[in-house]
Amino acid sequence: MLLLVLPLIAVLAGGPHAAASQRGATLHEPIPPDAREDLAMHVSLDGDLPAALQTPSGVVSAPDPRAMPSSSDKSYGSQADPGVFSPDRDTRRPEVSAYDDPFTPSTAPFKRLEAFDAVREDYTLYVRDTRLVQMSLGAPPGPADEAFYADIVVDMSPGTNVRIPSVGPGARIVRARLGIGADDVAFHVVRDGADDWFLQAPGARVKLRARLVMELAIPRAAFGGEMGNPSWSDLPAVPPLPENVTRDASQVRAAIGVSRSMRPRDAIGKLVQYFRGFADSDDPPTGQGNVYLDLALSKKGVCRHRAFAFLVTAQSLGVPTRLVLNEAHAWVEIHDGALWRRVDLGGAGRMAPPPGSTLADRAAYRPPPDTFSWPQNSRRGDDMIADARAGMQSPAPGGPPGASSAGNGAPGDAKGPDGGTASGTGAQRGANGGLTDKDDRAPSAVTLAVTDSDPHRGLPLHVSGDVRADGEACAHVAVEVWLRDPKTQKATLLGTLATGDDGTYAGGIVVPGTTPLGDYDVFVRTPGDARCGSGGSN
Repeated sequence: MLLLVLPLIAVLAGGPHAAASQRGATLHEPIPPDAREDLAMHVSLDGDLPAALQTPSGVVSAPDPRAMPSSSDKSYGSQADPGVFSPDRDTRRPEVSAYDDPFTPSTAPFKRLEAFDAVREDYTLYVRDTRLVQMSLGAPPGPADEAFYADIVVDMSPGTNVRIPSVGPGARIVRARLGIGADDVAFHVVRDGADDWFLQAPGARVKLRARLVMELAIPRAAFGGEMGNPSWSDLPAVPPLPENVTRDASQVRAAIGVSRSMRPRDAIGKLVQYFRGFADSDDPPTGQGNVYLDLALSKKGVCRHRAFAFLVTAQSLGVPTRLVLNEAHAWVEIHDGALWRRVDLGGAGRMAPPPGSTLADRAAYRPPPDTFSWPQNSRRGDDMIADARAGMQSPAPGGPPGASSAGNGAPGDAKGPDGGTASGTGAQRGANGGLTDKDDRAPSAVTLAVTDSDPHRGLPLHVSGDVRADGEACAHVAVEVWLRDPKTQKATLLGTLATGDDGTYAGGIVVPGTTPLGDYDVFVRTPGDARCGSGGSN
């Protein structure tokens, strides 16, 4: 990062310097770093890390690799054993008290911390192949990839492994640096057969707390979009389950109506639909003889129960599946014959971010469209974060209650609906994220009220309104907030909000300090969802 300081010329006391002080003149002024300049000039930091990255959420600045780790930082420590996942029957909706998000753009709540890919007779999950393979630096992000920064504080002990989060399945490290202030620390990153990541510091002789900053790249398709359509023989082999698990899973497959007579993609779609239809319950499921059948046949459970029962059922069918979780959420990954893909099954809890959290201020990652539909009143992982972000922001004065913010996308120069195709509004987004001419969804009617009559750079612009299609509320759809120069018609995306259960939205999004002074039109757009079509306020 660059910090430019104007030279300070020494003068005699009582001369021009004294006069300047009396006038309140500024003799030197720091110029804040500009991520766009850093990107254009290819500025590098320690470890050859780029000072800025271009992402779908805009240009983002790198974490400071020399920032000293403090005692207040969330840290990741040594883990001696691989660990297991034990299913339970507590199907009440959980309260999430803490979540550490080390990635920019933010992927909350989908930090990939711990994964499991095998089932024992007692239904505990474990990692089948615990051998650790060293990761090497990979290629920079390509056209089909997304780029992220990771900023992770670790507590290292000699000869131990520290489990660290990754951004998603199949992610690779482009550049990385482990250090304590200006001092580098030698390290390796290794992973096991379930793609869990661990940090090793082979030269460490004493305990130490250090900061790991990485540039990561990952296929965009790992986060969504249309799945491949392989045959069963095209999928990686799934090792046989224990006999009792296979027998129980056949009951669940029969109840759902899935079999290998279907194409894998059709079977996966039916499984996703079934397990997204679970509901949290204060009454624990019982009566079937084991935890898997109790959960799967009662359709009771939150995120971890859905992911567990899905994994057992899908693996019994021959679908390669992992359960992935962190301190806030759980989901599954499915291999579609080409790569591992993240699939959220819902069941998220309520999140109360800890004091000092920067979640509301950080650019949020925008994944490709979800290829699977959601039942009404579903509680997605994204909804939990939207509500948490909204709770950290000041509500718009007079705004409708219950609206939620999906977070502030980083402002950028991407052309908007009236100056290009960046938002994809005005046409339906296909399953692969591209635009299609055909849109059978009912168009969304979007209203907009701007609360601030005289917004300022560096301060929130508060907006509110609602989204409806065919007279019905569009719940949990994204609402993009745009500024448009009436002279040039150039549109700039400020960020994204989300509607609540009643189709209303409200929130404040900070106007970038780099926005030129002038008059602007404010408008909003939504790409809609599976039921509600795209639409806008203008």
